[in-house]
Amino acid sequence: MRYVNEVRSVFARSKILIGIVTVVFFSVMVVSAVVSYVLLVSSPQVMGYLRDFMASERGLIGIPPPGTSGFYRLIFLNNIGHFWNPIRAWVWLPFVGAFSLGYELLLNAIIIGGVISFATLTKGAAFTIAGLTPHGVFEIPAFILEFAGLTRWHVATSRAIYGKMSGRQVDRPLFIEGVKDTFVLSLFSVTLFAVAAYVETFITPVLIGH
Repeated sequence: MRYVNEVRSVFARSKILIGIVTVVFFSVMVVSAVVSYVLLVSSPQVMGYLRDFMASERGLIGIPPPGTSGFYRLIFLNNIGHFWNPIRAWVWLPFVGAFSLGYELLLNAIIIGGVISFATLTKGAAFTIAGLTPHGVFEIPAFILEFAGLTRWHVATSRAIYGKMSGRQVDRPLFIEGVKDTFVLSLFSVTLFAVAAYVETFITPVLIGH
């Protein structure tokens, strides 16, 4: 019961932050979807180029077939790789990482919006809904929670560093609270990413007939 209350307190403290991230994420995603749709409809050449590029890229990087453990690992590691990746460890660096966090937020929202438009125009609305919604209901909240967790981390570390540089004593309980919030939100995020990858690997192919 104690742990349940702790988790509740984490989400209570972070609800405004989660709400802000959610609004920004969906706003950018909607704008990206609309702009991509208009661009693709008005430029058939771009549509053809993207279709050919995606087909050649899939063969080039050797994506494992859906419904396999290899495909699951690819999807899962790619999603958490935005945050839990030695190559992108700088996303956790105080001050510097905050800028990269904003970039990651915009990039993911733009890509998702673009994919929605592209899939709708090439495969139809029914395919897009069946192909993106089942795992999207887990994947998008996972991104939002991880962005919120990273933001909590940057707020906590930046406050501590600024206090230290100003000659003041670091508020350890407040710093530890920020780290704890980051850990809990990240744990929920990774769990949702794992579920989303499972759905995309083993359930979505059945729904779209692959």
